[in-house]
Amino acid sequence: MAHLGIFCLPMPSHVNLFLALAETLAARGHRITFFGITGNEQKIRGRGFDFQATDSDIEPPGALASMIRQIGESGPLRGMRLQGRVDELRYEAVLRNAPGLVQAARLDGMIVDQAEACSGSIAEAAGLPWVNVASGLCMNTEPGVPPLFTLWSNHADAWRLLRNRTAHAGLEIAAIKTRSIINGYRKRWGLRPLRANRDAFSPFAQIAQQNREFDFPRRRLPECFHYVGPIRASFRPTVAFPWQDLDGRPLIYASLGTVNRHPHVYAAIAESCAGLDAQLVLSLGGTGDPKEFSRFPGSPLIVTFAPQLELLKRAALTITHGGLNTALESLAEGVPLVAIPINFDQFGVAARIRWNGTGEFVKAAGLRPDKLRRVIRKVLDEPHYRQNALRMQGAIRQAGGAEQAAEIIEEVIRTGKPVQSTSPCFMAKRTSSPVL
Repeated sequence: MAHLGIFCLPMPSHVNLFLALAETLAARGHRITFFGITGNEQKIRGRGFDFQATDSDIEPPGALASMIRQIGESGPLRGMRLQGRVDELRYEAVLRNAPGLVQAARLDGMIVDQAEACSGSIAEAAGLPWVNVASGLCMNTEPGVPPLFTLWSNHADAWRLLRNRTAHAGLEIAAIKTRSIINGYRKRWGLRPLRANRDAFSPFAQIAQQNREFDFPRRRLPECFHYVGPIRASFRPTVAFPWQDLDGRPLIYASLGTVNRHPHVYAAIAESCAGLDAQLVLSLGGTGDPKEFSRFPGSPLIVTFAPQLELLKRAALTITHGGLNTALESLAEGVPLVAIPINFDQFGVAARIRWNGTGEFVKAAGLRPDKLRRVIRKVLDEPHYRQNALRMQGAIRQAGGAEQAAEIIEEVIRTGKPVQSTSPCFMAKRTSSPVL
């Protein structure tokens, strides 16, 4: 049995994924301790895991959790600025406090969110093997792949390659301040400085919860990179839902996740579905009271939380903000999508949905119900979207998911060496046939 430490972004979707992975590892006999902000302590301890706070000396208490809530109410530019400020405060706290906590915990290895650029340095300083897990789209860059914060499609002509390179360079520039914070501590610890974003990725193993088919073609991934497909908990708490109010029409399920609060987008979704021969179920993800939206046209069924997996089994279409978890859970049930991306890698998820033919996207800026209605009808009426979603469902079923991720982590901890995707035990999953 190994004692493993988990460091992840404090966003609900990230925490949920790492809780699912932790439960898989715990079932295989390992002890898990989470390290993170106090706002997530109750949730993590409630699932039976140890927790160590890395932000206990940040004033005022709860400041980081409050800023994170503001990100969900912001547009792309303000959201990115707020995220940058949160990262600066949080990285300072993690780098200041976590080394002592890790040493006291006597860990055997660490599992680090790929978007958590600072925590791998703590593993290096402690001499621990560590693994990256990308809970959103993988952050590995190459010229042929558009940046994950764009709606750009995958094209290899000279102009688009130049555009990609320029945008990737912008990402490096945007990370200069947080990288300088990390490098200040690395210098104290006798570690080489990070020169680029990719230097913060694990040399032991990098795991993505995408399946290979839900990505643009890649040519420059490191040998220790592994597509494993969706990492999902085997059990979810029961969510009350008025099943008796479903009227038998085709079901459209809409959710903007558990962070985003954009009432105008909810209103546009409701108006665009009014008059269709379909019933709209709109989940607020805990970001509002259904009574606030009781006058929406079409009388949609609006709930604070929804039993998402159960509804997706009945759905004809998912309308999503482009969160990777919702996209993959929909495709795992063969449900096509309409994405309305709002922040971060939601744009890249939307671009991949269109590219692989499992749905379409509509921009949130200047969102008009008439345009959204046309796109919804297109995805509902044209059969190739459902057919492609069903093909993607087959690919997801062949992926290894949480169990494969756990096997890779165990191999890293056991050997203290990189685990390559060409290792015999992973080759069968790595070479699964394309479905589109």
